Amino acid sequence: MARPLPALHVRLFSLIAALATALLPALTSAASDKELRHLKGTVGYQVSDSAPFSAVAGSYVLPDNAFAVTQAKSAALLTLPDSSLVSLGADTRVQVGAFNTTAQGPGSTITVNGGALRFDIKRPQGAAANYRFVTPTSTVGVRGTIGLLSFINGNTIVGCLVCEADSVTVSVGSQTFTILTGQFLTVSATGAVVTGTLSSAVLSGFSGAGVSTSATSGLAGATAGVAGGAVSGAAAAAGAAAAAGAAAGAAAASNSHAASPAPGPAATSFSGNLTVNGARPPVPAAGGRHPQ
Repeated sequence: MARPLPALHVRLFSLIAALATALLPALTSAASDKELRHLKGTVGYQVSDSAPFSAVAGSYVLPDNAFAVTQAKSAALLTLPDSSLVSLGADTRVQVGAFNTTAQGPGSTITVNGGALRFDIKRPQGAAANYRFVTPTSTVGVRGTIGLLSFINGNTIVGCLVCEADSVTVSVGSQTFTILTGQFLTVSATGAVVTGTLSSAVLSGFSGAGVSTSATSGLAGATAGVAGGAVSGAAAAAGAAAAAGAAAGAAAASNSHAASPAPGPAATSFSGNLTVNGARPPVPAAGGRHPQ
């Protein structure tokens, strides 16, 4: 016949069970935490579109679908549960959706209402990430890469700092394009698409907004040059406009900067919108050359 447990053991087991019950929600939450970290200037969040702005001095765990906000001469860093990093420049506002791990890979939907950012998305070993960056004119899917994105004055710019051949494809309407390391793509407010080289003129628009343009992965790359940089939303807008104008001029002068449609089935397309997905080979531009 089994002997009853001493009262002390019963109390101990009860205490352990109570602690486990209390900690389980916290542990589950930690696995999906999205941390907003202050880097410089005025950084904060809104729990909804109409909620008041709350400043963040250190770091704050964003609830699902909350907005991360930076003001003029400011910069912030979003750390996602899979260690992916999203650097936010000045005058930037993004809504961060729930982090999910699905059959398509871990990721989140980040809606960019305006501003400039750098993404360093971790690619799981033997798989791909499943992030989407959405602007009013585009949807950018990232499968694991380091790049830049801005939505300023109605123009969406996507640049590849480190993009493997299977990382990025761009669909506009019924066409699919590719951009690789050292290339960028612009979608105008009317849906016109131009590609070109990720030159200093393009990069200056991002660095002017206080966004690192380093191709190095990790925290050092995400914050390189940010702390002491002269951050200005006006500089970012001017840089973005100059980049878009330069690209448009290059396209008008020559077709050598225009991307060719990729062969095979197109990714999910949107009329006048942009979609970037993974698993596409590099595609030469018109005339058999890659965009320069």
